[in-house]
Amino acid sequence: MENYILPNRTAQNRLIAIVCVGTFIANLDSTIVNITLPTLSNEFHVSPSVVSWTVLAYLLCETAFMLPFGKLADIKGIKSVYTAGFLVFLIGSILCGFSTSMGELIACRALQGVGGAMLFTVMMAFIPIHLPPERRIQAMGLTTTAAAAGVALGPPLGGWIASLIGWRWIFFVNVPICVAAIVAAYRHIPAASPRTTDKRFDFAGAFYSFVALIFFLYGISMGREHGWGSPVIVSCLLLAALGTAAFVRRQGRIAYPLMNLALFKDRALLFAILSFSASLMTVGGILFLFPFYLEEYRNLDTHVAGMIMILLSVGQFIGPYMGKASQKYGAVKVCLAGLALSLVSFLFFLRLAPLTEVILIVLFLGLFGLSQGISKAPNVSLIMGAAPPDSRGAVSSLMSLSRSLSIALGVLFFETIFSDSIPHAISIDNTHIAAGISHVRELAPGFFNAFLFGVIISLAAVVSMLAISWNKPEKAAVKN
Repeated sequence: MENYILPNRTAQNRLIAIVCVGTFIANLDSTIVNITLPTLSNEFHVSPSVVSWTVLAYLLCETAFMLPFGKLADIKGIKSVYTAGFLVFLIGSILCGFSTSMGELIACRALQGVGGAMLFTVMMAFIPIHLPPERRIQAMGLTTTAAAAGVALGPPLGGWIASLIGWRWIFFVNVPICVAAIVAAYRHIPAASPRTTDKRFDFAGAFYSFVALIFFLYGISMGREHGWGSPVIVSCLLLAALGTAAFVRRQGRIAYPLMNLALFKDRALLFAILSFSASLMTVGGILFLFPFYLEEYRNLDTHVAGMIMILLSVGQFIGPYMGKASQKYGAVKVCLAGLALSLVSFLFFLRLAPLTEVILIVLFLGLFGLSQGISKAPNVSLIMGAAPPDSRGAVSSLMSLSRSLSIALGVLFFETIFSDSIPHAISIDNTHIAAGISHVRELAPGFFNAFLFGVIISLAAVVSMLAISWNKPEKAAVKN
């Protein structure tokens, strides 16, 4: 791989900058839309369950296409996939901005998700291939910072743009960034990269996983609208179960699986991934639910809500400093501290009311953001530390899949519980919240039940992390 390393520092800096741009914009669009969900619901006159698909469609396609594009990058080269990812993302952003209906917007967000999958799949591969060893840690740190900046700036930037010039511009803002990135990538990213000689790809497995995801997400999301016992919902959940069973069966039978299920036999790895996934589900839930709490329940302006939502991401910037704490106290203990803070945050969220002081909301939303910053890096370290040396690439891909899928499931479950606990006419008549209630107090059961689910999921994350320390054979490994 030494033959692919860039020869001088200037070329290396350009590569790092291009990777950081991809990381930034992909993460920016994972949060910038959420703050405008109440606005979109009102403008298109749709229920929270329908508008949630502007988030779910993006995450679904990002998740479903990661593995296929990873294989394509191995065959065609990572530069081709990365540059094409910016182009697809650019087209999707333009189409989102010009959407005239919720259906169009959801479809265009799905296209954006395909572009996001192309970017996410290969962006980190540039670092070990084209940078010398002494620069790789620095590049990883800069990439992590760019990702945190994208997540952090999404809510306030989205709120500010939507309030001043309209929600469509939250998509148009991507256009100059993508154009500049395409030009820079074409000129400065080396075309040469390692290629695989194994052209085999499990298309059937990819199809089964996509079927399972789409029918499960749709079945749970639209259960209230169609009726939980309706033929449509029952059929969707049955197809999801069949798709999952077919995927699992195929992965255990072929020599080139998309997912190596044997990895889950390691209990330390299994529980570390379960904790990671449960924690990210709470993130997806909060990103979806809090804009409705702040804008519909508290009647705050979109830009004010966006400024408050930035607190979710501030804690991400302390992630790089958790390495020393993990070395001193152990990764499990540091991770448990962060997960415990998340649990405390949700216990407070249960008490949120129309008259709760904003300073308290700011305090505990910031505490939740801090909990994520504390727990993520040690959790990732535990996962990679438990991975067999010859399977770390597969485990890294598994983490990427887990990230997107868990956030999507968080949006799905929090939205479903919320919609199922507020006046049913909102979902059944497919209308926005303001048209379906006479007083904001009618929303209180929805928020309480959704946050109670958050307590349960946060507790599951804590228990999964504790299970690692109870798993004595792996104790020595997880201390690193």
